[in-house]
Amino acid sequence: MKNIACLLLLLPFSVAAAPSEIWLEQTPASVGTWRDWTEVAADSFFEVPASRLGAAEVWLADAAFLAQEQSGVTYFGRPDFECPSATKPYLIRAAYINGGTGRFSLHWVGSVLIVSHASLGLGGSPNRSALVACLSQAPTAVFSSLSGAM
Repeated sequence: MKNIACLLLLLPFSVAAAPSEIWLEQTPASVGTWRDWTEVAADSFFEVPASRLGAAEVWLADAAFLAQEQSGVTYFGRPDFECPSATKPYLIRAAYINGGTGRFSLHWVGSVLIVSHASLGLGGSPNRSALVACLSQAPTAVFSSLSGAM
């Protein structure tokens, strides 16, 4: 009986220690370094506000990105945001470590989209976020690049 009680006491800790589901995979070495990437203009995307992040997580539960209409752009916080005619809006998974001290950037490597976040402070576990971005094409894959500085 004592062994069962010990096991039951340890169970919540082992469940809590289990790794969380990966929201966005790290950039593989095969895409090179940031010097090989083509940056997307910073005014071509915005971060989904915290008040709409839960909805974005639901929409992105099974896909790293989803094409959007203007109504989606408005819903996710920017009714004034419009994509140029050669682009289309996409809702995209994003990750960050220290949100208050950093910024997002987007880069293309061929048809692969890299969602980068650079911030200050100690590293930690990635947090989920989402972006709405005007892209010239649907990405074939989306990866995350997280960096920080002390």
